Amino acid sequence: MPSLRTTFALPHTFLAALVLAAASACASAPAGKSEGSGGGKEGDEKKQEEIEELTRKLELARLELDLARLEAGQELDQAERDLQAAKLSAEQARLEREGYVQLGRARELDEARLAVDQSKGRVEDAAAELAELEAMYAEEEFATKTKELVLNRGRRQLELARRALDLAERRLREAEGFELPKKDREQEEGELKAQKGLAEAEQGLEKQRLAQKIAVAKAEQEVDELARKLAKAKVEQEKDGKQADKDAAGGS
Repeated sequence: MPSLRTTFALPHTFLAALVLAAASACASAPAGKSEGSGGGKEGDEKKQEEIEELTRKLELARLELDLARLEAGQELDQAERDLQAAKLSAEQARLEREGYVQLGRARELDEARLAVDQSKGRVEDAAAELAELEAMYAEEEFATKTKELVLNRGRRQLELARRALDLAERRLREAEGFELPKKDREQEEGELKAQKGLAEAEQGLEKQRLAQKIAVAKAEQEVDELARKLAKAKVEQEKDGKQADKDAAGGS
């Protein structure tokens, strides 16, 4: 039969083992914390580097945003000036064509017709004068030399008048058949070209507005994204710092 001393020996041994295990755990705890402290320091350095990098990128993005806004203003101003110039050109072309169609064309045609009528009148006058001279010299006796001089001058004037009439009629036909229709087309083409330039200027202004709006929006989005990343990194850094302080206070 075992003695009472032997019966109480086993529980005492078990208690001793528990004490030794607790002591070993306490001994290993400082070493683990020391290792964690080393990893936390390295993490803090990386976090600080990330914050500095994000700060530099954010400053650059803000400068690019300012530049995008400045360029947008300048290019839009130029597009608006181009549009105003195109409007003036279109209005000038319209007025020129209307003036030509309503006044200029009729004037040029009337001038050509007047030249023909004047030439016809000179031909008729020259022919009448020559006929009168021939009749006068036929009835009276004059010196043959004087008679021939006068009649030759009359015939020459009549011939020149006829040639001038032929030239005036040819100019009238040319004006009616070619010159005036050509000017009609030129005036129409000029107005159409000016209208096309106006339409292109209007489209260019609208395109410039949209392009600059997109460019500024992208730059603003970049700034906002970097600002959010930077704010998040600072919050995480502050959170890690508070946790480290808490851990240090608990360890002491």
